[in-house]
Amino acid sequence: MTRETKLEIIKRLEDLVSFQKDCLSAGYWEEYDKAENERKRLEEELVYE
Repeated sequence: MTRETKLEIIKRLEDLVSFQKDCLSAGYWEEYDKAENERKRLEEELVYE
């Protein structure tokens, strides 16, 4: 995995965490769960690639 690809994943993770924070504040639990699944997938991709 290239450095640029890793940076893109990290930026996406930052966006997802911010989105999750907003979901928790607004009570959008289903959207939070969807973002959580995507966050976990991106973290695994970052670590294992």
